[in-house]
Amino acid sequence: MHAPEENTLPEYADAAAVMQRSGLSQSPAEAHGFALGLVFARVPGALAVWQREWYSSFDPADVLAGECRALLDRVFASVLAGDRDTSMQFTLLLPSDIVVDSSRLSAVRDWCQGFLFGLGLGGEAVTTRLSMESRSLLNDFAEITRLDTGDADNSPENQSALIEIEEYVRVGAMLIGDDLGEGAE
Repeated sequence: MHAPEENTLPEYADAAAVMQRSGLSQSPAEAHGFALGLVFARVPGALAVWQREWYSSFDPADVLAGECRALLDRVFASVLAGDRDTSMQFTLLLPSDIVVDSSRLSAVRDWCQGFLFGLGLGGEAVTTRLSMESRSLLNDFAEITRLDTGDADNSPENQSALIEIEEYVRVGAMLIGDDLGEGAE
């Protein structure tokens, strides 16, 4: 087994296990969405904001907290690397199986929630730079955060719908990033 690359996203299941062991209730999807929102919004001191939001409850001497911090640092670094390299294929940090179940739906919901929170920290400077299309996308993302994930069934129709929603969120986030001049500095 080799060491993970510092600027690549971890596997969702591995990240979820590390976060759970350290006592965090948030999902890896939410962390990834939050990081991307912070970077797209160009929040001043984004790294410090990231660290304050995720690490404030960690005991520096706790080995599990240290493992989680390294993992979350990797999530943030991968977002920064993607911000600098526009040729990178943008993906959402979601469970690897395309199975319509509460965990997959929850991950999409959590990703949108984190993304909106990160963007929101940019304040009005963000919303004034968004096109009407991007504002509409943000409204759609807000609707996704209200998904009821309890009645998920894995029918072919629902699998197809989930894939479409994930692609909509992925492409929508890229459009929002374009509006905000992501990568332009």
